[in-house]
Amino acid sequence: MANRYRNTQFDLNSTNKTDIYTCPSDSRAIIQNIHTANVGAGNVEIKAFIYDNSVTTSFQFAEHTVNSGTSKSIADGTIILEESDKLQLQAATADIFEGTVAILEFDRT
Repeated sequence: MANRYRNTQFDLNSTNKTDIYTCPSDSRAIIQNIHTANVGAGNVEIKAFIYDNSVTTSFQFAEHTVNSGTSKSIADGTIILEESDKLQLQAATADIFEGTVAILEFDRT
């Protein structure tokens, strides 16, 4: 059972729910932080979801307004993903948010 520290970057170029990270089918993952920057104009809302693969449904767990020219951690705590679950983000306006996600994966093989 190996632990892997990972990060993944994102640039939300649409207003659709966007898959940011998918937990491997042989692992579990801890999302330690989701840090985003508003690189556009205006104060814009961003939402975070977990797609639970076992019930094929997305569940919203965070919603924040980020002011123009500022950054914010939008994870209000640690998030656990099980096998094949996904972290999804959705912006109210396209081409506003960029950021990074800090992840610890636990290989279960």
